[in-house]
Amino acid sequence: MPSGFLGTRADLLMDLVVCSLVVILPLLVLSWRLARGENYSAHRKLMLGLGSTLAVVVTLFEIDIRLAGGFTALAADSNYLDTNLLWRSLWIHLPIAMSTAVLWLCLILTSLKRFGNPPTPGDFSEKHRFFGRLAMVLMTLTGVTGVELYWVLFVA
Repeated sequence: MPSGFLGTRADLLMDLVVCSLVVILPLLVLSWRLARGENYSAHRKLMLGLGSTLAVVVTLFEIDIRLAGGFTALAADSNYLDTNLLWRSLWIHLPIAMSTAVLWLCLILTSLKRFGNPPTPGDFSEKHRFFGRLAMVLMTLTGVTGVELYWVLFVA
């Protein structure tokens, strides 16, 4: 994989992943504001776009890790290789990121099924709002822990 564009030890895909984690957070706020402003069609389109983009990015990320020889091969040049900081960062990030992905997928699929086209509020709205907020919090935590893990692996 070619070198990344952020000037770190990371490759191109790792740089794209970390940038996507940073870019997605303001877009989630925008999506939330669209829903609050009752622009449900725009909210739906933005969330489907974000969900699709993240699915592609995460798939490429997983392929990149395997092509690199696994996580430990990826971490080989880190100053924190085999330290508690690196492993703690990984084991905090992984369950948050995985639960975020599962929640997003379930929420998107259920919402597509439960809301019409164009989407209109209904009996699922309250649950959608709750799980949507939970997904935003988890995505924020995924972003924060992902950027921290990127720093430990490729910057510090």
